[in-house]
Amino acid sequence: MDECPWRDGPSHGTLAAVMQPSVRERLGWRGQGHLVAEDRTDRAVMARSLMYLFAAGGVVSVGSLVLATAANEWRAAVTAGCAFGLAALLLVAFDRLPIWGFQALLACGTALVGWAIYASGDTTSPYVTFYFWIAIYSFYFLSRRRAALQLAFAGLAYSAVLLSAGNAQTAPVIHWTFITLALVVAGAFIGIQREHSDRLIDRLSSAARTDSLTGLVNRRGFEELFETELERARRGGRPLSVIVGDLDGFKAINDRYGHAAGDRALEKLSEILQNVKRRVDTAARIGGEEFAVIAPDSDHHAAYILAERMRREVRETFTADPFTLTISLGVATFPRHGTTAEELIAGGDEALYAAKKLGRDRTVVFNPEISETIRAATGQPTPRSERHGSTVLALAEVIDMRDAGTAAHSETVGRYAGAIARELGLADELVERVRFGGIVHDVGKIGISDAVLRKPGWLSDEDWAEMHRHPEIGARILRGANLGDIGDWILAHHERPDGQGYPAGLAGTEIPLEARVLAVADAYEAMTTDRVYRPAMSAEAAREELRQCAGTQFDGRVVEAFLELLDRSEVTRELPVGS
Repeated sequence: MDECPWRDGPSHGTLAAVMQPSVRERLGWRGQGHLVAEDRTDRAVMARSLMYLFAAGGVVSVGSLVLATAANEWRAAVTAGCAFGLAALLLVAFDRLPIWGFQALLACGTALVGWAIYASGDTTSPYVTFYFWIAIYSFYFLSRRRAALQLAFAGLAYSAVLLSAGNAQTAPVIHWTFITLALVVAGAFIGIQREHSDRLIDRLSSAARTDSLTGLVNRRGFEELFETELERARRGGRPLSVIVGDLDGFKAINDRYGHAAGDRALEKLSEILQNVKRRVDTAARIGGEEFAVIAPDSDHHAAYILAERMRREVRETFTADPFTLTISLGVATFPRHGTTAEELIAGGDEALYAAKKLGRDRTVVFNPEISETIRAATGQPTPRSERHGSTVLALAEVIDMRDAGTAAHSETVGRYAGAIARELGLADELVERVRFGGIVHDVGKIGISDAVLRKPGWLSDEDWAEMHRHPEIGARILRGANLGDIGDWILAHHERPDGQGYPAGLAGTEIPLEARVLAVADAYEAMTTDRVYRPAMSAEAAREELRQCAGTQFDGRVVEAFLELLDRSEVTRELPVGS
């Protein structure tokens, strides 16, 4: 291995028509089984209220015609027609009207009331009462400033009616003053009641989204906030992480110390989460002893660091209590691990499950490719199988804890190794196990110090002695995970055909074929990737190095198969072979 200038480093048509909402639904009337969106419902309430106001005006005008009380029948007919026309407009087109459109229609209604009073020939006509309804509507649905403008316009409209009637005597003026003051009082009262209702609704909404015990956001609030933050992350092209945590052995604490002690522990945990998280983060209690943190603008590395701070703080805080308490955490990140809330939460849950099966009190970052490979390699339908789930997910966690470069290295080695195994004609099941072996081939480096793994230069003899331990460490881990055959390959993947490898000095066919495959895949990926101690080699230079080392450091048949793979353009597109 030392002979070559590289070394291991760290790592709609009909259907659309059927699905169109009916006018009844669009106006917010709820039928059985129908849910109306909140923004559509607010607009529908505004439209329905104003439509009723216009319809009522039309009915009064028609009534005056029927009862022959109108001084001028054609004017009453015009009033009724305009009122019903505006009501019909709202019925069919309210959802296409901007907010200012409602204000414009309200102003039209105010002018129409003035016309109706004028047409009746009586300045104290019952039509005057419609001004009160306009004031109530304005102060309920509009801002104070806009409602005041509508009220002022109503006063001007009534003044114009009085002047047009040529009646400037004292009684009408007093009547106008009384009407105007009454409108102001009614508007102010409605405005105060609206503010009170809004505050009450806000408090109820907050209570519906807050956990009563811990004061954190509850499951409903978490899901709504997560969707909002996810949409913001999509628009801004920013990462978003979710951290899912579960207290370890909490049921036993409840059983032994009582639910009151358990509740105190949950309250204390909520304080820890609030103190450790950033101000932009949101902590939530989403289950009995399950918590979550939404971390905007945090990639999986930043989220892992945040989760680790939480985990350490929980462990240190509860060490002095009558009982010890720890927390296991899983991390999933948009868009790396999923693009929907369901995918990300499922990823966080899966990583949390891994942390539990690893022995608890730890953080695991979700890795979708490793999870898929684990399913294929173990023949299990899900990584949560009781037989292999905990052990193979332990391997995934070890790789997750590696630096980003090494994690990419391991996954790429897995793809190379699987492709070589298939080229050599190995059975499909064995191909998947070799691919899995490539992903976990460096798992033993968990026992190598960072000073050696990240050393920006050539290794000393002592450093190499420590580095040479990683195949044995990896083999022990895999054998303990009931993956002894893969452990044997990992143990031998630094052996050489000429007998100069380590740790056992095996030669030729003493080295398992799968290990020889891993050696070539590992070497090529390492040579074509930048490392802290040297830049990447070109793809052609790396191929030439494999040719020169074939028969001594690498198995010649494996090298030949890999080079043929790289030479075939369709395979080259499939494999990230460097530049």
